[in-house]
Amino acid sequence: MIFVTVGNDFRNFNRLLTKIDEIAHHLPSEVLLQRGYSDYQPKNIKYFDFVPMDRAIQYIQESELVVSHAGIGTIFLCKKYGIPLIIVPRRKMFGEHMNDHQLEVAAALERREDKNIHVVYEEDRLEEIILNVLKEKTRYRPAENVGRKNLIKTIKEFLQTI
Repeated sequence: MIFVTVGNDFRNFNRLLTKIDEIAHHLPSEVLLQRGYSDYQPKNIKYFDFVPMDRAIQYIQESELVVSHAGIGTIFLCKKYGIPLIIVPRRKMFGEHMNDHQLEVAAALERREDKNIHVVYEEDRLEEIILNVLKEKTRYRPAENVGRKNLIKTIKEFLQTI
């Protein structure tokens, strides 16, 4: 399954929804879409507006690929579960966000050269990138969260001194 999520910003992201709906019949996997406050109603794919966070996490875990806006929560979850992610940043010029911070997030992620994260700035390339990522059929092993382990160790050591 390909899970597409646009987050919960009150602005629409019809640009992404329209493109996904247009290319869905060319994709080898079922597409499930969270459309948020967008008013575009897909004709070729299953969709819903919102679900509880635990259900969204379940969809991410079950996906072979996630396509998303440049939302930090989705990025973290895909990294945590090793799910390939395609980011299509919301853009101010299209009225999709109040500023272009999602372009900045996407550019920063590109500089990291993470093989699990792909950025698509122009939706015309979306089908090509999705097909390439699915062809790789690679699920990445999530990076170990060393910072969390160090924090727990530090707290335990501190508590032992009390």
